[in-house]
Amino acid sequence: MDADGKRRPATRRRQPLAMSVVALLVVIALAAGVGCGFLLVRPAIPQSLRSSTASGSITAAKSLFDDARDVTVTVHTGTGRTVASPKSGTITAYGCAPGQTIDSGTSFIAVDEVPLLALHTAVPPFRDLQSGMRGRDVAALNAELRRLGYAAPDGDAMTWDTILAYNALADTVGAARLVKDNGWTLAKDAYVWLDGQSVTIRSCVAGIGASIDVKSELLTTDSQSQSVSVTMPQDEVVAGDRVLDVDGRMVDMPQQTTVITDSSTLAALLGSDAYRQAAGTAESSESASDGASDVTFTLQWLLKTPIDVWSLPPTAFYAQHDEQACVVSDGKPVAVTVIGSRLGRSMATVDSGAALGKVRTNPQGGKPCR
Repeated sequence: MDADGKRRPATRRRQPLAMSVVALLVVIALAAGVGCGFLLVRPAIPQSLRSSTASGSITAAKSLFDDARDVTVTVHTGTGRTVASPKSGTITAYGCAPGQTIDSGTSFIAVDEVPLLALHTAVPPFRDLQSGMRGRDVAALNAELRRLGYAAPDGDAMTWDTILAYNALADTVGAARLVKDNGWTLAKDAYVWLDGQSVTIRSCVAGIGASIDVKSELLTTDSQSQSVSVTMPQDEVVAGDRVLDVDGRMVDMPQQTTVITDSSTLAALLGSDAYRQAAGTAESSESASDGASDVTFTLQWLLKTPIDVWSLPPTAFYAQHDEQACVVSDGKPVAVTVIGSRLGRSMATVDSGAALGKVRTNPQGGKPCR
């Protein structure tokens, strides 16, 4: 009340609350504006990162496929061999040093001033050979003479051509020839037999001036390979002629191969970097155990002629039974064969050999393709 006793109007005290509400509304408006602005300026997803199946189809990608697989090659080795003298007499020349290599068709020793030919044959000499004789030993002699570059016959018969080829080789080292006086006979003690086309000397036993008898030990060699086996993949592989990659050289290797006997293939394997590295490890192990050790290494086994494959998402296939399936390419059903997968994509070949175009990624209700 005032001095006159009248009631004064009540003073409003709600101004601070009103200001708070206004401030809150301003903050909300600003936040909403910032959010809208963020949505407006957010960068678009790059085309390269967008899903390839978003549009319902993709452009099929073609590549070459060689179905490369790892195979295990094992060289089964034996202990060192002894090289024996075929003749009695006095050693008048002796070229031997540990680590040195002796090749078939050369000479490292002379007995009574007559050089002895060192020769490898698949069958060791066990009888004297004369013109007209046949047998595995004759076939082995002819084969080795041909390998060394001489015109021996391709067969198991001892012919005049065999005699001429042998004499031509003997002349290169000064060894005894086959002549009329000995009936053109190749005696079983005519040459030093080697168990390989090339052998490495481990130790030298004889020496110049030594008197030797038939079968006297001349030297010992390092371990010689006895056989080479291959362990193929157990899972199914793409059909076709296949090869083994040996230091970039492609060697024919059928799928059913378990043992390697071809001489050129053996030479390639035993001369490969993979074999040398594995043999070095095996040699250290052999030294520690004082025994023979197999040498095992891995090579790539692949299709001789790579095939065209198409990379597709798994959702592109329908009516699939085992590896047979269908896809829709450029609006038409196409029969394909699924041969594998890689990085989340399936690889397929087109049965007709035709090219794929735009492939539907979700072909619901696709028409039969077979």
